[in-house]
Amino acid sequence: MKIVMGLLIVVVSVIGLILSLPFLIDLNKYQDQYKPLIEDALNRKVQLQDIRLTIWPRIGARIAGFAALDDPAFGSGPFTSLTSLDVGVKLIPLLSGKVEVEEITLRDPVITVIKNKNGVLNVSTIGRTGVAVPKTPSRAPIPSTEGPLKILALLAVDRVSIADGKLTYRDLSAAKQTEYVLQDMELLLQSVRLGQILSLHFSTLAQPFNLPVTLDGTFGPLKETTDIDTINLQLGLGKTDFTITGKTVGQNATVNISSPVINTANLPTMLPLAKPVDIKNLQIAAEVKGQEAKLNSLLFQLFDGQVKGQGKLLAGSDAPPFNGTVMIQGLQLGPALDAVAATQVSISGIAGADLALQGRGFSMPDLTKALEGTGHVVVKEGKIEGVNLLQEAVSILKVAGVSLDNAKVTAFSTIETDLAIKQGIINVQRILMDSHDFQATGGGTIGFDQRLNLTVNLNLSQDLSQKIAGSSPVAKLALKEGRLSLPLIITGTAQAPSYGLDMKEMTGKVQEQVQKKVEEAVGGLLKGTTKPQDLKQQGRDLLKGLMGR
Repeated sequence: MKIVMGLLIVVVSVIGLILSLPFLIDLNKYQDQYKPLIEDALNRKVQLQDIRLTIWPRIGARIAGFAALDDPAFGSGPFTSLTSLDVGVKLIPLLSGKVEVEEITLRDPVITVIKNKNGVLNVSTIGRTGVAVPKTPSRAPIPSTEGPLKILALLAVDRVSIADGKLTYRDLSAAKQTEYVLQDMELLLQSVRLGQILSLHFSTLAQPFNLPVTLDGTFGPLKETTDIDTINLQLGLGKTDFTITGKTVGQNATVNISSPVINTANLPTMLPLAKPVDIKNLQIAAEVKGQEAKLNSLLFQLFDGQVKGQGKLLAGSDAPPFNGTVMIQGLQLGPALDAVAATQVSISGIAGADLALQGRGFSMPDLTKALEGTGHVVVKEGKIEGVNLLQEAVSILKVAGVSLDNAKVTAFSTIETDLAIKQGIINVQRILMDSHDFQATGGGTIGFDQRLNLTVNLNLSQDLSQKIAGSSPVAKLALKEGRLSLPLIITGTAQAPSYGLDMKEMTGKVQEQVQKKVEEAVGGLLKGTTKPQDLKQQGRDLLKGLMGR
């Protein structure tokens, strides 16, 4: 009995000694040893309130009140802070004198990213000792290889996790300051060791969009450099899923992104659309070399058509320069235009286009000022709904007794035109429209503000020309080779277009026909084939035609 009681006393004493270790061992005296290493890795001043030994749920240490101060050029507050940093070690290796880190947990971390008035981020100097804050925006080089990820890899950590984190992005460079927040952040990294593939899980809620974001997958293997041989991730933005693959070599990277379907209503940005649009089978292949981002291939399906593109962008400014080409095939134009804006006049048909564009910046003021390009557009088997160009011309001529099939639709077999874009104006060159009753040619301008200034010559079929000429003396005089050409002017806006005839050109055509008739009459008098009284009657008929009575 005495032996049992003795053993029990020993066990209780050992347990009591173990439980009292956190109070007996003061780890704060090691701050001077480890604090400079952390400050060098982050290139930030670090504050630590307390370091304690932990026994439960695992042996390790807890750092309370950790904060890394911001770059002094951005402020004196913390760049990041957290309630506690827990480091757990494995027990069995510890008994043999080896320290193997099993898990690192960051609780309630708060990170604040700031873009100053010059457009420079406060993260531009993290891990880059001795580098001054840039005066202008630039793509910050990948942080030093002595950064946090390498330190974790050297420690051979099984798990690194973040619990209930918050990241705030504050933009002070815009006229209206903006702020975005990633709240309720959860992060789990596993197998953080040199030579191993890391697994990643990340989730958060993006505000002010109230958008759930997830990121899962693998990347690695971890090296002493920043090179990553394989990236394989699944990104979720609300109801939209993306697959991301690629690799990095130094400051260069190649990336492939794909998604089965993207509904624009689920994206965290407002697009200038009247209704949501489905983008299907998105495939992107891109590469980054320093500040140059190159889009090698862009492919997706839109409104039953296919869109292909490629381009290049040079980062480092608020309005980055770019150039690229776009090819569109088989796009249903009617639904596409309806998605952009509801207008009185819409065009349907199967559209194709080839465009070559260059510019600087992506805001509407930047595009209006700097976007330039050329292109060729073809639309086949379609209708212009909301207007009948022939009806507009007939109404202006006040032709009676001519009926058309549909007063509010212009059917066509082909519309084809060349485009030139510059300073917010689309110059429409060499329009060609084929329809059953007419062929139209012309050109003009369409502004980014949707203002119209177009001139279209309607070359009517012989049957329709004769029908109109029979009811309009003026139109009869404008006939040439049995066909009527009506110079139609289209002005106003895409929402409210207006139509008129170019009377100057119309008058010129009438004058040409009058001159021809006069020459014929004079020639007939000289030859004796025309009598004076016949000429007198022809003159009266001509004047009646011109005067309309």
